[in-house]
Amino acid sequence: MIISHSHKFVFVKTKKTAGTSIECALAPHLEPGDLASPLVEHEAKYRRFSKDFVRTLREKDSTIRARNPHLPASVISEHFKAETKGYFSFCVERNPWDKAISAFFFWISKHPVDQSKSQEDNFMEFAQSPRLGFFSDFESYMAGGKPQVDRILSFENLADEFSTVTALIGLPQVTIGAIKAKGEIRPKNTQALERFYGADMNNPAAQRVQSVFAREIEYFGYSPMTS
Repeated sequence: MIISHSHKFVFVKTKKTAGTSIECALAPHLEPGDLASPLVEHEAKYRRFSKDFVRTLREKDSTIRARNPHLPASVISEHFKAETKGYFSFCVERNPWDKAISAFFFWISKHPVDQSKSQEDNFMEFAQSPRLGFFSDFESYMAGGKPQVDRILSFENLADEFSTVTALIGLPQVTIGAIKAKGEIRPKNTQALERFYGADMNNPAAQRVQSVFAREIEYFGYSPMTS
């Protein structure tokens, strides 16, 4: 999450939607008084914004996980409503079938996996486990059927939509461009969804994604072939 008082915007970071790349693109434009949730990829000179964020949020609510980089929009409405009145807020969402695969490779980059099994079999196990639900962000930006941010960007069209947002907040020169934070985690040869969901895109893993991300699919009209 970023709260920029200098440019009057709020960025709510969702999972596996290039959120780290967006933070890295925006970080150089933070100014004294701005706040940003902790991010290990930030250079040392930007960490003061994270320290101020953690301190400020803990002062407001000592029970909150202030160091969580994926805090929901409700944190703004509950703890920073007055300070951010009139600010432009945004987040990003992604096709759930693609997001699940990205989540899988992120997960196995940090946890052991059965090397005797194929990637497809390990993904099937991951998709059918409770872990997949961790990557649904619907409640991070929606409440009562209504968006809690001004704009939800599409990951599938992120470069153009992010450029539109940066123009709105007065940073037209900022683009994601070549920033690919964590982009090396998912192998290049895993982009074809059929490899993990079957030729008919309806194997048990696909059905599990349909179930876990039912709210995103209904609201945004996603399908396995959305691009």
